[in-house]
Amino acid sequence: MKLGYFNQLQMPKPWPENAEVKLYKEAMEQAIRAEAVGFDYYWQTEHHFYPEIGHSSCPELFLAALAQHTSTIRLGLGVVVLPCNHPFRVVEYVSTLDVLSGGRVDFGTGRGASIYHTEAFGYDSDESREQWEESIQVICSMFMNDPFPGWKGKHYDLPQRDLVPKPVQKPHPPLWLAATQPATFAKAARMGMGILGFSATEPDKMIPAIQAYKEAMPECEPIGGYANHQIAAFAICNIDKDYTVGRDKACAAARWYFGENDVPLQKLRFGSHEGKFYEEAAGGKRQGVLESILDRSNDQLIEDGIVIGGDVDSVCRGLEKWMDLGIDQILLMIQAGNTTHDDTMRALDLLGSRVIPRFKETSPAPTAPAA
Repeated sequence: MKLGYFNQLQMPKPWPENAEVKLYKEAMEQAIRAEAVGFDYYWQTEHHFYPEIGHSSCPELFLAALAQHTSTIRLGLGVVVLPCNHPFRVVEYVSTLDVLSGGRVDFGTGRGASIYHTEAFGYDSDESREQWEESIQVICSMFMNDPFPGWKGKHYDLPQRDLVPKPVQKPHPPLWLAATQPATFAKAARMGMGILGFSATEPDKMIPAIQAYKEAMPECEPIGGYANHQIAAFAICNIDKDYTVGRDKACAAARWYFGENDVPLQKLRFGSHEGKFYEEAAGGKRQGVLESILDRSNDQLIEDGIVIGGDVDSVCRGLEKWMDLGIDQILLMIQAGNTTHDDTMRALDLLGSRVIPRFKETSPAPTAPAA
C-alpha cells in the first residue's frame, strides 16, 4: 500500500500579518519533508473561495515549485475541478508540470466539492456531471492526438490545434476521479480511472464501493490511453509517542475539518451538489457538520478507523484496517484545523521513522506506459 500526503492549505482565523505567505512556506517545507521520510505521493486540492477551509486555488503552481525541490515523490492534482477549467489550459499546465517534474504527475479530476465552486465560474450544478464527462473526453483526445482534431459537443466547440508541450508520461499522466458513492467507483473502473475516495467513514463502510470498482474492472474501456486501476482512500492523521496526545491532535483536526467550527462557509462545503446537511448530535441544527464525526468520542474515531491517530501502534492498526481492504494508497492529511506546522513536521518525522518502514513496498510507483 502506497502512502500519500494530502494538503488543502487550511488556515483558521485569526490571521496574523502575512499569514498566507507563512502558510505556503510551511506547506512547502512539509511537502519536501514528506518525500524525505518516505511518502510516495503528495496530493494538493483545488478549492476556490473557501477562506480558512482551503487556500489552495492554484495547486499546479504549488506542485511546479515543489517539483524543483524534490526528485522522487509523485505530484498529485487532487483534484482539478474540470467545470472551472478550460480543457486547453488543463492539458497545457498538466503537461508543463509533467515536464518540470520529470514525469511525476498524477492527474486527479472531479466536478467540484460544492456548487459554491462552480456557480461563480458560471456553471450550473445540474449540468456539472455531464460537463465533467465531456471535459475528460476532450482532454484525453488532446493528450492522445497530435494535432488535436477539434471537438464539437454540448459544452465545448473547439478548433484543431497543436498542443505543446507534450507530457513526459505517454500518452498522459495517470487519470483519477474523486468519488464517494459506489456508482461513481464503478464508473471510474469502467473508464479506466483510479479512484480517490474522500468519504469520512470507517473502512468497512467502503467495502461496497471497493467491490463495485473491482467488479466493474472487466468492463473497462479506457477513456484515455490505458487503464489506471487503483483505489485510494483518505483519512485525517496525527501521531505522537504518547497515545493520548496523538489521538487528541488527530481528532481535533478531524472535527474542525469535518465541520465542527465557526467558518461561515462551512455549511456550503458539505452541502455538496445534493444540498444535504446533517443534524448536530447535541440537538438543533448546525449545517455542514458530518454526523459520523459528531456522534463518536475520540477513542471511537480512532478505533473505527475514521481518524488515524494516537501512537505508533494505533496508527499502524489504523493503516492496516485500510490495507486489509485491498486499497492501493491511503492519503493522510495532517495539516488540518489548528494543527501547527511544528506538530505537522514532528508527525511526519515519526511516521517516517516508525510507521512507514512497516508498510513500504519495494515496487516502484505506478506510471504511464512508455509510448
